Amino acid sequence: MVCFQSEYIYVEYHAEDKILVCQWYGGCSSLQYRQALIKSMRYAKQFDVDYAVFDRRLLPQISEEDFDWTLDFMYKTFHLLPLKRFASVSSFDVLAERQQQLILRQNQKLPFEVRSFGDLTSAYDWLVSGS
Repeated sequence: MVCFQSEYIYVEYHAEDKILVCQWYGGCSSLQYRQALIKSMRYAKQFDVDYAVFDRRLLPQISEEDFDWTLDFMYKTFHLLPLKRFASVSSFDVLAERQQQLILRQNQKLPFEVRSFGDLTSAYDWLVSGS
C-alpha cells in the first residue's frame, strides 16, 4: 500500500511482511526532508510495523542543521517504535553516507537490530529472514 509519494520520496507499507519501505529519490528542502521523516515514523507507528528500510541511495548530503535535527529526532522517535529490525540502504553520495553512518552509530542502543546494505533487495531479505 502506498502511504506517501512525492518527487523526492516514496513510502509504502507491505502488510504481508509488516515492513515500511522508504525510498528517497533525491534532495529536497529542509522542511520537506523533516516532514518526510515525521510522516514515515507516523506510518511505522500507525501500522505497528516490525521492520523498516530506508533506501537512501539517491539522497544527497543534508545540511548541518538537518543532520543535528535527525540525530535528535531519530534518537527520540526510534526508541518508541515497535520495530524488530531497521535496515538502511547506503547513499551513493559519500558525504551523505558518512552522515548516515554517524546517525546509526549515535543510535546504537536502540531496542532492535540495525544494519546497512548496498541494495534494497539484500536489506529487505535480511529484514524478513529472522537471522
